Parts: sequence; structure tokens; C-alpha cells
Amino acid sequence: MLTDIETWLETTGMKVAEVCFINTPPPLPYINFIDNSETSGPDDLNCIADREISIELYSSKIDKVSEGKIEVLLNEKAIKYSKEHVWITTTKIMSTIYGFSLTEKF
Repeated sequence: MLTDIETWLETTGMKVAEVCFINTPPPLPYINFIDNSETSGPDDLNCIADREISIELYSSKIDKVSEGKIEVLLNEKAIKYSKEHVWITTTKIMSTIYGFSLTEKF
């Protein structure tokens, strides 16, 4: 069964949207995520999903508390991840980006 990334991230207590919030984003901090996948399997049977997932935390500054909530989720599942801080000058918002690969059998 494929992990429902949105429901999983909602356990942080922050607002979550896939790709972006349609109209106005909620108050900071909030999370956007992107989930790209490729499905394959043996003998013409699709049963493996290779997923490239990006979690983007938006906050007014580096937010160690919110980052910690995301990192607890990743560490609980022993997911190896990368982390990058990017200051968005046009909106004056900090983006903390987590990237990881996830392979699941279904």
C-alpha cells in the first residue's frame, strides 16, 4: 500500500498541500510537497512504485521546531533525506526543502 504523504505530513499539525495552496496560503509555517513516481514490476505486473518526494516547509525564518516535526517523521521511518535552506527574497520567506526517494511494493 502506498504511503499517503499528505495524511502523514498532517500529523505535524501544520497545514499541508500537494504542490501549492490554490488561493492564498495559510499563515506560516506550512508545508507543500511534490510526489513524483514511476511504477514498474516484473512480468508486466505493476507492483513497485519508485517515488521522488520533496517536502517544502515555509516559515518566516529558520524554524527548528517545525523542522524537528518533519525530521521526526522521516527518522521514524528510517528515510535517508537531504535538507536545504533557501531564502526567497521576493516574498521574504524561508524555505526548508527535504528531498528523498521512497520505493514501495503494492
